Amino acid sequence: MHPNNSLRGRMIAAYVLLAVVIGGVFAGSAFFVVAQIENELIDERLARAAELWAASPYRSVQPPISDLSFFVDKRIPQAMQQLTLGTHELRLQGRGLHVLIGADSGQRYAIVDDQSDFESIESSSYIALGIAFLGGIALAVLIGRASASRVILPLTNLASAVQDERQTEILPGLDATDEIGVLARAIDDRTNQLSLALQRERWFTADVSHELRTPLTIMLGAAEVLTSRLRDRPDLLVMTERIRRNAADTAQQVGALLQLARAPENTDRTLVALRPLIEHELERCQPLLRGKNLTLKFAAAEDVSVQAVPELVAIALSNLIRNACQHTEQGVITVHLNAAQIVVEDSGTGLPEAVRALLFDRFVRGSEACSNGSGLGLSIVKRVTEHLGWTVRHDPVPSGGSRFTLQFPT
Repeated sequence: MHPNNSLRGRMIAAYVLLAVVIGGVFAGSAFFVVAQIENELIDERLARAAELWAASPYRSVQPPISDLSFFVDKRIPQAMQQLTLGTHELRLQGRGLHVLIGADSGQRYAIVDDQSDFESIESSSYIALGIAFLGGIALAVLIGRASASRVILPLTNLASAVQDERQTEILPGLDATDEIGVLARAIDDRTNQLSLALQRERWFTADVSHELRTPLTIMLGAAEVLTSRLRDRPDLLVMTERIRRNAADTAQQVGALLQLARAPENTDRTLVALRPLIEHELERCQPLLRGKNLTLKFAAAEDVSVQAVPELVAIALSNLIRNACQHTEQGVITVHLNAAQIVVEDSGTGLPEAVRALLFDRFVRGSEACSNGSGLGLSIVKRVTEHLGWTVRHDPVPSGGSRFTLQFPT
């Protein structure tokens, strides 16, 4: 699980976001209050001083409030001469000043309030607010990590146990009474159900395959006896050969089913020579070409051997070649072999666009017009390739037809 997508990371992010929002609200409020103090109290103080000066019968140049500076007409500093009537903020000789410019009875005056001390306090306050804000975020991260580690730990243990394919012990949290316990019990129950269903499927496949072997062996033996006794009856030998071939095909499929019933890691693999195997499957499919202007071709640049299960490779090839024979009325079916893949290509009508996406699903047929198949052949091929660790894909041929590729590890 990626750390950025974990519940622990999300929980820490939530704590940090909450700290940022709360700290931002308090910092914004503090900035607003300081600005209001500066605008209301200082400006009001200057305005009151102006009123006192205007009401003074002596029009003294002495400030009516002792910590303010008061200038009239030509005594107004040069830097303030051009200021308009009203309140202004400016810096003069490195000091922050609030200046009120007014006029009364033809006299222009300036009341100056030195705000250097206030600005120093204001800067210190802003720095303190910034440190508190950053400290709040850091504290939120620490609290979030601690809380997340404590709260998410049972869920993390459960996720690790579920993710570990080698986990054979009881899942953690089964005895818990909270949501973790409900989740753990649900996962454990579903896992047991799936394991039991899979085991039943394997038992069923193995039992059916085992029970079919005996009658198939008898059929093959009987076909061989009939073949030896009917050598002078060519018309009956054809039927005998058909019985023998179908019994052999069924026996091969039974062997493949027994292999598929086993877990892939428990399957016994051998070094399989692909050229003779493909030639054998092409020979077996020759009877399917009767009555059709169709040719089977095999092209191999080299002899290729792979670690695989021969019964499974044979059943995958058999299904692909049989499908090609059933859906191709004329032309050529070619099987290509190289060091990386087996390609079965036909010159048939191809597959509709709507069928291609579901081609390897069970009971999906390439064409409604073809009712001979059960729709299981390509799904069996898909299952076989997954069992072997191979891949299968379908590509349309530009000139018409289909191309199926079995790709295996080189």
